[in-house]
Formats: sequence, structure tokens, C-alpha cells
Amino acid sequence: MRDLFEICGECRHLSDAQVVYRITNSEKASKEVERMLVQEDKVTIEDICQKLTPARRDMALAVVELYRRLAERKVNAEVVRSSKDIYRVMTPCMHDLKIEECWSIFLNQSNRIIRKQRISVGGLTATQVDIRVIMAEALKCNATAMILCHNHPSGSCRPSNDDNRLTESLRQASIVMNIRLLDHLVYADGDYFSYADEGRL
Repeated sequence: MRDLFEICGECRHLSDAQVVYRITNSEKASKEVERMLVQEDKVTIEDICQKLTPARRDMALAVVELYRRLAERKVNAEVVRSSKDIYRVMTPCMHDLKIEECWSIFLNQSNRIIRKQRISVGGLTATQVDIRVIMAEALKCNATAMILCHNHPSGSCRPSNDDNRLTESLRQASIVMNIRLLDHLVYADGDYFSYADEGRL
């Protein structure tokens, strides 16, 4: 898939401020965002959208979400072979989240992605995950394998004791249901922990 700026070719040659002006039609907002980009290390789309009017904000976020979904269509057709593949596949869903989310990836016999499903949404440090929900979703799409993935907004990918207990519970359930649990990834921006890579599955 071509990059968004390749689709909108002329935008590639604009400065950050000029791109923002195209979205906001406001010189003031353009300068504010340009200042944010210079002064801060991490500026998100949501931060920039706060400078927009409600109508323009809704439209901008909708365009971003549509672009993500179109990009994911190509990713969803791919075969998962390693933890690096999982990390890449989940980055559009989990990058820069401020709260914990837990997702499952369901795969067929060839380890090709059937569907990605958000299982739960939590707070800053935890999210409640019901094993029964995961197994029910796996059965719905006739998955023969699955992967669990959740993020740590703190930036540390070190698994907690709760993460360990969840992984073991899901592993036991997967054995009973004859659905392979391939991995559990603890996602942090720029890094991850893989239970499979560490020999803990």
C-alpha cells in the first residue's frame, strides 16, 4: 500500500506547519502545532486534533482511522511467523495508547490472520481479561491458533505476575479446546516481551 503522503502527493513537499494549515485552515493553530513539534518529543495525532474545531477534529480522526483500517487489510492477509511479525501487526492498534488494552489475533491452520479482536479496555496499569471471551471469539471464527497481546502504557514491557497468571490460564484453556496459543506479547512503544521467545509457553 502506498503511503498516505504518496496518495496525496503534493503534501510531501509541505512543511509541518503547512500540512496542519491545510487541515485547520487556521494560521494560529498551525503555529501552535509547529511549536509543539519543536518543543516536545512525543506529539500524537490526538494532541494535534485538540487544536481543531469539533467538526474538523471528527473528520480528521475519521480519516486517520480509515487509513489505519485500509493499511491493516494488507497486514491481515499476512502469515505470522515470529514475534516480530506480531509486533508489527499490532503496532497500528496499540501504538501510543494511554490506557491498557488486550487484543487477540486469531489464525487459521497456516498461521494466516483471520481476525484481530479487542478483548478488553482497562486503566493505566491493568485491564481485566476473561478467558471465556477469548475462547468464544476463537470458536466463532474457526481459529486453530491464537495470539494474545496487551500493552503497558508505562513503556516497560516486563510482564507482571498477573500477566503470567493470565498466560498460564489461557494456555490451559487452549489445550482443552485444541486451539494453539502461539504467543503472548507484552507491547510497549519501541519494544516488546514475547512469552514464546522466552520459552514460557
